[in-house]
Amino acid sequence: MLRSSGPRSYLVAPFACLTVAALALSGCSSSSSGAAGSSPSSSASTAAAAAASSVPAAAGSPAAASGSSASSAPAASSGSAASSPGATAGGFKVDTSKCDDPASATKVITGTYKIGYSAPLSGPVAGVVTYALDGYKARIAAENAKGGINGVKIDVQFKDDAYAPDKAKANEVQFIQSDHVDSLVTFGSGPVGAMADDQNAACIPLLYASSSVQQYRDISQYPWTVQFLPAGNAEAKYDIGVIKAKFPNGAKVGIAENQTASGKGESEAFQAAAKGTNLTISAIAPSTDPNAAATALKAARVDVVYTAGITTDCGPVVQALARIGFTPKLVVNPSNCADGTAYVAAGAAADGNVIPKYLKDPGDPALAADAGVEQYLSEVTTADRTNTITVAGWLEADLTINTLKQAAASSSGLTHVGVIQAARDQSYASPMLINGIK
Repeated sequence: MLRSSGPRSYLVAPFACLTVAALALSGCSSSSSGAAGSSPSSSASTAAAAAASSVPAAAGSPAAASGSSASSAPAASSGSAASSPGATAGGFKVDTSKCDDPASATKVITGTYKIGYSAPLSGPVAGVVTYALDGYKARIAAENAKGGINGVKIDVQFKDDAYAPDKAKANEVQFIQSDHVDSLVTFGSGPVGAMADDQNAACIPLLYASSSVQQYRDISQYPWTVQFLPAGNAEAKYDIGVIKAKFPNGAKVGIAENQTASGKGESEAFQAAAKGTNLTISAIAPSTDPNAAATALKAARVDVVYTAGITTDCGPVVQALARIGFTPKLVVNPSNCADGTAYVAAGAAADGNVIPKYLKDPGDPALAADAGVEQYLSEVTTADRTNTITVAGWLEADLTINTLKQAAASSSGLTHVGVIQAARDQSYASPMLINGIK
């Protein structure tokens, strides 16, 4: 598994820089979430934490999010959950006057809190999503076993969207109109885009979706939408800092771009972060066919390959580069590419890949006595429990639980309004975030 120890790794507070060389089937430590940011927006979790999983130590320390101070984390505009979801001066207040049903938004929830989860239970990313759902379900089950939120049990209902935005939207309609859920969650930028307008109109919180679309971080337009992954622009600035540290005199960069909303969003953020630097974007190749993408990037003679993709992309792209005998000087992958099994399949070709990291590695012996890891391992018993994607799913649920607890203790109570205000105005360091991230 990815380790933050040994000669090929180093620590830049609060970022842990690791190498993919030591990956094992248990999974790599890097995944999703965001951090507290500066401007009001609908980001969600621990974006501030994106640690960098790494270039070998010899490459030098990466610059931080903005390319300046090594200690400054990628800021996730304020809606962040694990760090400070929407913490703004005086606290965030939501306007219910535009809700389809204002009275419903302030009705106290009793008995059962219903969550509607639209997820790709089938299709190309279903296997990886299973890991995340294992972690999510385990955390919810553990909380329910303790009595839930002041006696209110959490009921998660799942519907398959096959990672298709139109199916996610259809699921959302059923969740809101027929199942009368209290909040929603989904996986992927496309599904978030399909759901955002209707869930905001209905004033149903979308809590900690595995997505990072800048558009939906605009808290003035999407006050009820809170994403989970690090802010794309912040992570991109951090990645650019890593590249600049290794290539102070400039470099040619090629992008392997996934053609979904997630991939295009990452690509756009990366290109924007590269502007004004001495890094040149020499080629952008669709990663739909990894072999064709690898061939195009090789032809462009790039020094660096950046994978703007989803969880299932990074391993295949790395393998394709190896198949055609192309070894870039550096490969940088997004934080969502944290599934260790993909890198094991890539073998030596994945050595030295950079992956932002902010979650603890439950398989790291150095963390065996860590309270957060102990709690996590006591709750998650599936075979994939040391995979970082599983940890990310657990974290999503943990953030949700903390949000519900805070809402229940607030003057608004456990209501839709109380929940969204809690999601945007809290200070919580989830125990599976690297120590120092909050």
